[in-house]
Amino acid sequence: MRISLDMGAANRSYPGVIVARHETQESFRVGGRIEKRSVDVGDHVREGQILATLDEKDLRLSMESAQAERNAAVSNKDQAITEERRYATLLSKNVVSQSEYDLKHLSAEEARARLEKADRSLKLATSQLGYARLVSSNDGVVTKVSAEAGQVVSQGQSVVTVARKGALEVLVDIPERNIQDIKEKPAETSLWSNSDVRYRATLREISPSADPATRTYAVRYALPDADSSVRLGMTATLHLSEPASLQTARIPASAMFNQGKGPGIWSVDPQSGELKFRSVTVDRYSERDAFVHGQLANGDIIVTSGVQKLDEGMRVRLADAPQGDVR
Repeated sequence: MRISLDMGAANRSYPGVIVARHETQESFRVGGRIEKRSVDVGDHVREGQILATLDEKDLRLSMESAQAERNAAVSNKDQAITEERRYATLLSKNVVSQSEYDLKHLSAEEARARLEKADRSLKLATSQLGYARLVSSNDGVVTKVSAEAGQVVSQGQSVVTVARKGALEVLVDIPERNIQDIKEKPAETSLWSNSDVRYRATLREISPSADPATRTYAVRYALPDADSSVRLGMTATLHLSEPASLQTARIPASAMFNQGKGPGIWSVDPQSGELKFRSVTVDRYSERDAFVHGQLANGDIIVTSGVQKLDEGMRVRLADAPQGDVR
């Protein structure tokens, strides 16, 4: 074959998945048994919409108990204040001593503090009763459900995951040997459902630590030009490119030959048909071909098959050329 040199670009591809930039794991602020879940995966939700509810029986009892404690505290405070006023009158008439009045005054202050504590306990119990309803904190779409009706959940346990409406990203895992040089490389993303269309990708986040099992880093690329055809959960391919600094030739991998001094190819003299071994450097491999540079020029004729059977100085001819003619 005749080779051609090209100032191409080195491309690397990584599989990924389309995710939302912001995802919220909605959870109850109190523990209990889930009475009802109102949404499923894929449902669109609005801010403030109820996602799930807990059994309110125990929480309502706690609120009623706090209300009773407050009522008792109110009665105790009213009685203590009345006693304080009565003793103040008696003190002014010198019927009781100063120490006796001081005790009634302290009792009234204690009753006021107990009422304040009871008020706060009632507010807390009322708030906890309100926490029995799990509401969405943002507009978005449900991407995951982690609990079902009848299940007992603890405080803070994820129940529903909501992806916020807005920016989409592609999440990919990049090996540690390639993580250092991705910041300067132009990136594009294509969908497996339509590989002909590519979207501009912008590096946004690199995980600070590698996955302990795969030794890869989770990397997120923003997709500022994503349209309605890009949906959450779609499988995507991230394409990273870097302009090549040397002219390279794309040749079949079968043309490569190593005599123990590095890879090379057999070059055919166009006039005499004589073979000459030329050393090359491999830039990268594709599925069947190699991209090489070295002692090559545009239009050079190389041998692509049977290279292991040839020696330096042998004469060959093209299969479809007349005897003695290799052009």
